[in-house]
Amino acid sequence: MKWLIGFGVLVAALAGAFWYFVLDGAAPARADGVIDLAAYRALVADDAPETLPTEVRIEFVGESNAPSFAAEAGAFGGERTFSYNSFQIVAPGGDTIIDGAVDRETLNQMSEGEGGFSEDAYGRVLGAMTRAERVLITHEHLDHVMAIARHPSPDRIAPHLRLTSPQLQGLPEHAHGGRLPPPIAQVRPSDFRTPQRVAPGVVAVAAPGHSPGTILIYARTAAREYLFIGDIAWVMDSVEHARGRPRFIRWVMPMVDPDRPAVLRQLRALHDLAAAEPALVIVPAHDDPYLRSLVANGALAEEFTAPRPQ
Repeated sequence: MKWLIGFGVLVAALAGAFWYFVLDGAAPARADGVIDLAAYRALVADDAPETLPTEVRIEFVGESNAPSFAAEAGAFGGERTFSYNSFQIVAPGGDTIIDGAVDRETLNQMSEGEGGFSEDAYGRVLGAMTRAERVLITHEHLDHVMAIARHPSPDRIAPHLRLTSPQLQGLPEHAHGGRLPPPIAQVRPSDFRTPQRVAPGVVAVAAPGHSPGTILIYARTAAREYLFIGDIAWVMDSVEHARGRPRFIRWVMPMVDPDRPAVLRQLRALHDLAAAEPALVIVPAHDDPYLRSLVANGALAEEFTAPRPQ
């Protein structure tokens, strides 16, 4: 009988551990005030229509596969395709680039040589950054910054960078030799601790949780509103289900979600926002099928624009 009781205790302990580390990702029931869409709208409400962005474009730089349960706790739906992307907000007064994706070396390391990479797409990102009016990143993790940390012409992009102190502090480890080129290292930090209008129709605000330097970026065109959420959710299902990543993911990626409660509050807020504002285009950074569906329905256009004639 003692062995049976011991066996039952062991099974219960294993089941509890499995639930805690793999299955549990539930967001709290409420997250009032975490994401203030009204405040973002107010900051650009007076922007003249002719100054607003005209479209949002995406470059699919690379991709790899991973189990679905790694992105969303309890989601056992086989493998998911994750893409590594950069976004271009096209505007009359100058473009805004969001995120720098990965270079081939980084993707090979991340995917153990199994990922797909587009040299053409990465080249377009590098070129667009030199022409953009401003360059932002949703956060400082390696799969969002390589076109900045390893840009071949750092002196040409440095004047356009709008990076926060936590983001700048996280960049050196991704640069070759662990040191940022001086033009980038000397960039004056931007402060997004409160929502800031960074361009006509574009607002940035700090949202730490997934990383210390995570920010949200709101953009408004004449046709649509967008909210770029970086890696608060890796896949849109996390927003729809209000369910975050499993706890075990930090064994594999220690830099992910250092403030897990904050991420779960943000997910609840995004879930509620999506229900209240169905026309708002929420843009997670890596959900390849979802992002391609946004291309298909016209919310995103694929490939960055070519250089404008001089």
